Amino acid sequence: MKHFILPCPPAVKALLFRFKEAGIGAYPVGGCVRDALMGITPHDWDVAVTTIPEETMSLCKTLGYRVIPTGIAHGTVTVLTDDGPVECTTCRTEGGYSDGRHPDGVSFTRNLTDDLSRRDFTVNAMAAELNKDGQTFTVIDLFSGQADLKNKLIRCVGDPHTRLTEDALRVLRGVRFAVKLGFNIHPDTLAALRDCGHGLSRISRERISVEFQKILESPSPARGAKLLSELGLMPHVLPEGISPHGTGNLRSLPPDFALRCACLLWQMPLDQLNENIRSLKLSNEISHAIRALSQGQIPPDISPLSARRLRKEYGTLALPLLLVAAAHGAETSALQELVASSESAEDCVCLSDLAIDGKTLMSLGVPKGRAVGEMLSALLEIVLSNPVKNTKEQLIKEAQKRISYNRKP
Repeated sequence: MKHFILPCPPAVKALLFRFKEAGIGAYPVGGCVRDALMGITPHDWDVAVTTIPEETMSLCKTLGYRVIPTGIAHGTVTVLTDDGPVECTTCRTEGGYSDGRHPDGVSFTRNLTDDLSRRDFTVNAMAAELNKDGQTFTVIDLFSGQADLKNKLIRCVGDPHTRLTEDALRVLRGVRFAVKLGFNIHPDTLAALRDCGHGLSRISRERISVEFQKILESPSPARGAKLLSELGLMPHVLPEGISPHGTGNLRSLPPDFALRCACLLWQMPLDQLNENIRSLKLSNEISHAIRALSQGQIPPDISPLSARRLRKEYGTLALPLLLVAAAHGAETSALQELVASSESAEDCVCLSDLAIDGKTLMSLGVPKGRAVGEMLSALLEIVLSNPVKNTKEQLIKEAQKRISYNRKP
């Protein structure tokens, strides 16, 4: 079998070698092997081991490693190495999936083949074994994952309907891997994605949201949205669908979920927009950003004042709003430059940026309460029109003028 040099960190490789010396199977598995074979340096190294969790913990502690029982019920312990944590999970088989998401039971096994057979897609079902030289690896590929990598193909392990019925979230994962890796989907798997999509109704909204975010942050977000629509999966993700304006130029936007989601939902009626946002179970911060970016209005004129007012209205979302509008064909480049220039100059665009505060105004004779707020707002309008006036001396003069005017009979 062909030997490979995988970019495995020294400390992780040393851990694998210690397992090998103890006569225990320990195999990097799944995404780390897939990425390594694609020339991508893995960020995480997951290892399938042929010992039960208690044996794994005992051995690693004997070898001087710190071990954390992160998911011991499912066979996972985390071993802390000098090159980061390594999740070591006992090879296992799984029982039925009566809830369409989680196995009814997990059985540990010392057979790697059993473990690889339960995985979702062939490109994720490969393992690697450290050779006796302690440096090279032999790839264990039971389901032609390497051929599918070469052919840029997403294909289920075994019968696709069986795989996707076991865990309906795999339907979205199939789309996600296709757009993340730039692969096509095997016809049989594609048909199964369409047939098994109804199972997503049993998946938590939070898990669906995570997969959707990864799809939109991929290198091909428009293709991801198109696949979701063509496969009939979009209603399970966004119950109100996407904006009639379409996807715009999603790829022109940075790989930021809020920006790209707002692009999908651009100018959607507010009640439909709110239902989509609610269904995604997002944080308040991201929900606010999507709502603001998708409903934002671009000023008709292009001027430094317009740029400052845009910043006043949308804060740090001003420039992202212009990017989303541009993705839908609006010409915003000049305004983008003005907003960026205003940000660099740190122009005052909100009350907290003013060089004067309410306490100072009250010392000048402004009555406490509403009058202070109204005066601060008036001063902000002056500064928006003329940023150089944002000094304490200038604003005190402006405030005194208004105080004197208001006192006139």
